[in-house]
Amino acid sequence: MKAASKKILKIIIAIAILIVFVLLIILLTGKKKVEQKAENLPTVVVQKPVQQDLIESINISGYVEADSMIPVVPFVAGTIMEYPVKAGDFVEKDTLIARIDDAPYRQQMLQAKAAYQAAAGTFDRVKNLYKAGATTQQNYDNARAQYDATTAQYNLAKLQVGYTLVKAPVSGTVLIADQSVGGIGTTTAPIAVLADLSTQVVRLKVPEKYFDLFTMDREKLEVKVTRPSSGDMFEDAVTSATIKNIAPYVSPESKNFEVICLLNEPGQRFRPGMYVKVQVAYKTHKNVYTLPMQVKKLDGSYYTYDSENQTVHFIKPEKTPDDGLNFIVPSEFKDTFFVIDGQNFIFDGQRVRLYSDALKEHGIED
Repeated sequence: MKAASKKILKIIIAIAILIVFVLLIILLTGKKKVEQKAENLPTVVVQKPVQQDLIESINISGYVEADSMIPVVPFVAGTIMEYPVKAGDFVEKDTLIARIDDAPYRQQMLQAKAAYQAAAGTFDRVKNLYKAGATTQQNYDNARAQYDATTAQYNLAKLQVGYTLVKAPVSGTVLIADQSVGGIGTTTAPIAVLADLSTQVVRLKVPEKYFDLFTMDREKLEVKVTRPSSGDMFEDAVTSATIKNIAPYVSPESKNFEVICLLNEPGQRFRPGMYVKVQVAYKTHKNVYTLPMQVKKLDGSYYTYDSENQTVHFIKPEKTPDDGLNFIVPSEFKDTFFVIDGQNFIFDGQRVRLYSDALKEHGIED
């Protein structure tokens, strides 16, 4: 009997140990599943709206141009003997740009002068004879015609000698000076290009849909021109601009119309040919609540985050004003968290965990 009792006791102990073991396995497996389930929750980044001014605007890229660019073209052709200017120089009106070899033109002037003097002497003699009645009207007219023709040729020859000195027609900055001494100046190509850099413009190609805005609310528009800096050496160059001209028609090919903006204070950091970004502001919203455009999905919807239940909620809002970077949210959402990252992998009512919490779980400070 004792042997049987001991055997039964051993069986009971074995069964008890097995039950405890099974319970431990169930407990550990359940915990692991809970942990695994928590780890599988989608991770999101959230943000509250920021209160600031939002400016509705049109943003267009363009290039700076001089309001007027003057090509300096010689009136006579020949070898360039002097070329004292270089690109970047500021020159006053009548400053020497180049001197063309005048030897051929001086020879032509001497020939014209000799012909003029001979014709003048002949005309004087015929005129005296005509007054005395000693010659005919025809002889007088012929002598007068020859005198007038040689006078014109002589004056032209003197002008051509003067034209060998190529001078600046206006005051301005030399933009292009690509000739040199020994080169050939021609009457068909400029030897320099001048511009008044105090009056620089940007020509914008504006989509047709904004035509009424520009023509009917022109006085309300505010224009800002930004030249992005390269690297971190300098800040962006910024100046305001004034709308100088709006084309009265729309191009049927591009469906754009041209708007010319005059830079108010170009200073030293704006030059013709530079790439700029132009913002034309047409409406300002003061002290509104805004969120970055990245909060929205492609269809314009977004998700809010309920911190109490750790769930997200889908919202399909009405369109609100934006500036291309941020959009306005109704003031009743000012204390609401919005999903700013991870919204493409969640659904309405789903539990999520915050990115900051996920970092902390791994011992990383956000």
